[in-house]
Amino acid sequence: MTWPERIDEVLFGPETGRRLVLVRTGLLVLVGARIALGPYRDLAGTPDALFEPAGVLWWIDRMPSSTAIAAIQVVGACAVAGALAWPRRSRLPAILGWVCLLVLAGLRGSRGKVLHNDLLLLWVVVPFLAAPLEARWGDRTPSRAWGWPVRSGAAVAAIVYALSGFHKLVTTGIDWALGDNIRNVLLWGSPASPRWESLSTWVADHALAYRGIGLVMLAVELTFPLVLLWRRLQPWYALAAVGLHVATYALLGLDYWAWAAVAGLLFVDWPNTTPALRRRASKGSPRVAT
Repeated sequence: MTWPERIDEVLFGPETGRRLVLVRTGLLVLVGARIALGPYRDLAGTPDALFEPAGVLWWIDRMPSSTAIAAIQVVGACAVAGALAWPRRSRLPAILGWVCLLVLAGLRGSRGKVLHNDLLLLWVVVPFLAAPLEARWGDRTPSRAWGWPVRSGAAVAAIVYALSGFHKLVTTGIDWALGDNIRNVLLWGSPASPRWESLSTWVADHALAYRGIGLVMLAVELTFPLVLLWRRLQPWYALAAVGLHVATYALLGLDYWAWAAVAGLLFVDWPNTTPALRRRASKGSPRVAT
């Protein structure tokens, strides 16, 4: 297979309509949950002097009121609910919900530090906003018409992970993992509170532990694009990504659950995995003589 053919397969290869429906629905649920449950109204008290609009919000010169932020949340949540309720007419509601999340995430990152909590979700959803709406849960025959949103979304996610690791190397070098960077973040760098304080303290006190975590994180992020060439790696990288985000929450209290959910949705073929697991379980179960 030539490289152009391989790239075409990576981005536009066939998938079942069932998988497209599952992934698109799951991503919309995530968008709706982030809009409805995010702590955006707490941003309303930000002083004008501390407001530095993110790039997408260049046209705003101050933080909106809590009423305006709540209105954006209501509009966005209702739009996503409409997209889920009427999937055949969901394109415009889905786009509106995505725009609302983009604005809310932009507001959250407009206080002098860009936050990445919703970055992966926002980027990955883009191909699905243009995805065909004719796919049905009963479509089990792989088709390129159903496959390109799933394949393109997976490519976007893999690239975002790789760029995250590359940014760490560019800004700090390999010392990001091998130095005391992780230890310093655990002890002083995070504004959030660890959910497992004793574990966080233990890791900070053991160089092998915090440097090992840094190396694993860096290795997973930098090599994530390998899942696009060898699809059998996808569930394992999804598991590694979920593990890293769970560890980040436990050790630092940082909210990256949307990243974990996106990785689980995109890199595990749930419609095909579940029947395969059932077949393996049935083969392994003892037969009862009658």
